[in-house]
Amino acid sequence: MLARILTAAAGVPAIVLAVQIGGLPFLLLVELLSLVGLSEYYRLTRVPVCLQVWGFAAGAFLLIGVFQGAPGWAVGGAFFLGGLLIILVVSFPRLSFEQAGSAVLGVLYVSFLFSYLLRLEALPAGRNYTLLAFVLTWVSDSLAFLVGSRWGRRKLAPRLSPRKTWEGAAAGVAGSTLVLLAVHTWFGLSAGMAIALGIVAGVAAEAGDLAESALKRFAQVKDSGTILPGHGGILDRFDALLLVAPVVYVWFRLWR
Repeated sequence: MLARILTAAAGVPAIVLAVQIGGLPFLLLVELLSLVGLSEYYRLTRVPVCLQVWGFAAGAFLLIGVFQGAPGWAVGGAFFLGGLLIILVVSFPRLSFEQAGSAVLGVLYVSFLFSYLLRLEALPAGRNYTLLAFVLTWVSDSLAFLVGSRWGRRKLAPRLSPRKTWEGAAAGVAGSTLVLLAVHTWFGLSAGMAIALGIVAGVAAEAGDLAESALKRFAQVKDSGTILPGHGGILDRFDALLLVAPVVYVWFRLWR
């Protein structure tokens, strides 16, 4: 528990600072999260090294394209990287299209979903929305863990994650909803809209946790990595954010 607290004490201020500075420092943070998260995903799914290199390049390219707001350039790059992937699979008999598909899925699951942090930051008042996505995730995760550990009785998805409970999940959803009710006037939301967004974000956080749990169950490992003492890997810590960030982005993009 001490390692978990110390890691959070060091990591949270660093993330908040990067969000507040924005621009290139924030892009570098997201690139780092994506790179480490992709490496964890590829280790879990046993993707060959040459396809991992392709995935790292594709993920970095995608994030830079989103950051620069250059969809045409990004589309051209996507076609180039797609062609390169096909050439790799055809040229090396040991590589299969199944492995290539896993490499592509990693980019979509990790880099593409992380890109919504950059999309959020690019919105008017986007730094506030980005911080909100982080806070909703942290509160939901923390309450789900604390309540589930102390009072959890009914298993949410025992085949995927034996420790997750309905009580913990409900606490996580309630936590994200209460956060939004506390700050809804700052974001121009009605109380009803705040409750709705809080519920959707809370459910998204739980879905993100379960998706990563399914990946770990497939790989038969406890944690995706060890880079964060007390927390595991990047995917262990940011799995919920991967779905919360798109939810917050779409919400404020459509209803602001």
